[in-house]
Amino acid sequence: MSNKKMVKTLVIGDLHFDNKPRGLLAAQKQSVLEICKENPNCDKVIFLGDLMMHRNPRPTVLLALKELFDEVSKTKNIFILRGNHDSINKADDGTTALSLFQSPKVKVITHTWIDHKNKWVFIPHYEDETKIKRELLNAPRGYTVFGHFGYYGVLNSAGDADFSLSLSDFRNPTILGHIHKEGKNEAVSVIGTPYSTNFGEAGKDCYYGLLDESGMDKVPNQRGPRHLVVDYDKVEDNLDWINDEGNNTFFTLLRININSIDEDQDRIADLCDKLQVGSIEVKYKPLLDDKEEFETDGRVFTTALNDELIDYYINSSKTKINKEDLLSGLKLIHENQQDRNQ
Repeated sequence: MSNKKMVKTLVIGDLHFDNKPRGLLAAQKQSVLEICKENPNCDKVIFLGDLMMHRNPRPTVLLALKELFDEVSKTKNIFILRGNHDSINKADDGTTALSLFQSPKVKVITHTWIDHKNKWVFIPHYEDETKIKRELLNAPRGYTVFGHFGYYGVLNSAGDADFSLSLSDFRNPTILGHIHKEGKNEAVSVIGTPYSTNFGEAGKDCYYGLLDESGMDKVPNQRGPRHLVVDYDKVEDNLDWINDEGNNTFFTLLRININSIDEDQDRIADLCDKLQVGSIEVKYKPLLDDKEEFETDGRVFTTALNDELIDYYINSSKTKINKEDLLSGLKLIHENQQDRNQ
């Protein structure tokens, strides 16, 4: 009986590389590099799309991706699926800045591609949902599909349900990017993101995948960026956890909620001096409403304005536009939002 280790393939979800705030991009790149280095028995790695946060990335983001690919490709072949954030436009023409990194060891998949050697089908993001349905239908039986899109009942990174694909459209085992929270539903598996990518994901568990002939295992990833949302009066009691004392495995983006605009600013400043995190923002809690909502582990974090605060802002602002015109504009915005939610 052979003792040779079974060769597996790494599967990594949406990276959303971004150069803001300062230090985030380096933490994102380091997290992915460590995942790759800690799995030397994997000779391939599949990125499921949305490697970039913005369609037109900053040069620093492209440089970080190049450094990542240069290092990883020394020991692994790389497959990159084009995500919606990676596309230059919404024309479904496959144009992406990731094409700059195409090489003998880096395969950038801009349109549907079948790898018969590995029995894989790659379907990138298409705005035209009928095209996705057609590609799923045409996938050879017994092949594993990798895609960057959602299906009915799941939310994308913005908390929107932007696809109406039915689970019955998936005939083959399928592994999807685009969806940031891990899960499994019939033939469809989602590993989510390897680290949190916004405050709506604060507190969620993060994973990457290890794939072989028997299927995919989800492996917890406890490194890299993490978003935390903590009430002001609980920060002091949780300094060790927030500062990641003794571990130094996280780049923490911290949001502190305060209950009153009259909160002692000097006390807040003193508290912030005790924090050893990558980024801090202080939010006035009444700013939070239920318009933009994400649920993670039973907690809800929101980031929208409410009418009371807007009214306060309008009354106290120095502007030549009268209050009635401003409130009329606000009413139109609300009506438009209600139409979208129906």
